[in-house]
Amino acid sequence: MSLQVRSALAAGLLGLVACKATAGEPPAALVFYPDPPDPPRMQFLRAIADARDLEPERGGLDELLFGERPSAEPFRAPYGSAFHAGKVYVCDLEQGVVLAVDLAANRIEPLLLEGRARLSKPVNLAFAPDGTLYVADLGRRQVVVLGADLRWQAEYGPWGEQSRPVDVDLAGDELFVTDSGTGCVRVLARTDGSERRSIGQGQLRGPTNAALDAAGNLYVVDTVDGRVPVFDAAGTLVRHIGTPGSSVGNLARPKGIACLDDLLFVNDAAFENCQLFDLAGNPLMFFGGPGNGPGCFNLPAGVSVTREGLTLFRAQLDPEFEPEALVIVTNFYGARLAFYALGKSRRFTYPD
Repeated sequence: MSLQVRSALAAGLLGLVACKATAGEPPAALVFYPDPPDPPRMQFLRAIADARDLEPERGGLDELLFGERPSAEPFRAPYGSAFHAGKVYVCDLEQGVVLAVDLAANRIEPLLLEGRARLSKPVNLAFAPDGTLYVADLGRRQVVVLGADLRWQAEYGPWGEQSRPVDVDLAGDELFVTDSGTGCVRVLARTDGSERRSIGQGQLRGPTNAALDAAGNLYVVDTVDGRVPVFDAAGTLVRHIGTPGSSVGNLARPKGIACLDDLLFVNDAAFENCQLFDLAGNPLMFFGGPGNGPGCFNLPAGVSVTREGLTLFRAQLDPEFEPEALVIVTNFYGARLAFYALGKSRRFTYPD
């Protein structure tokens, strides 16, 4: 059975086989996906459930010299994430903050935003190449714009009483704002927030997350319909990826989505895994699965993919595994922030 068929079939069976290790235990061996005998394409690296996963216990003298340890629960309801300038930035819905995770310094700190920059219920975020940060804030019903110095620059929206901005993506000088309340994706000018057009009006029931590929195609997670409508660069609906169900390529409760080259990553809160598709919608494999052991998911929310930051995980990487990208998954419970490496092992020969 081919890698594509075997792994997709496993994803279709909802990943019901939970990881055997218990929470808090180090893995007995490195964790890879898919399972043998297929060659590995994903390695679980590490997870952060609370601040104790970053800092060791301190004695009395350490606390006197360096201060008290941070709260054991820096995350409460993490959703969107992005890697920027050596740190992972995570939206926390319940706390109403964006948390900066510095893996090199072993610290988690909230962004101190006051006045018009103060957040209410941030869901997703995106950095522009110049460092400008855009935050989709469900509580404010706005997109909050912060400069590279993390100072307030602007706020876009709200767009009526029904508007509920939940995701934000960038392409050139345009900002794509997923609006779950009005069932569309608004395309704004990045410079002033003026609305240029909308996509998916009347075609989306419950959009929650979106991603763009290099060609400008827009992939929108419709959590209500349990599928991913795909719109071309002109805003025309061209196809759907996934359908509701429990078979190969089906989706049950899709949430976060990310695109890297010709791969599409879709988190599913019901299957508790992340499925990988090609851009045509063919299922390729999955990783994660329900449970409390290393690599497992526990009510997953967001997923982001970057080619940066892999040097921070040298200690966790298998020396024979050649990483190509870093995958970041947020969970509402258990391993609130989990890291995986997409790549290939030199121990295996891979099909084209």
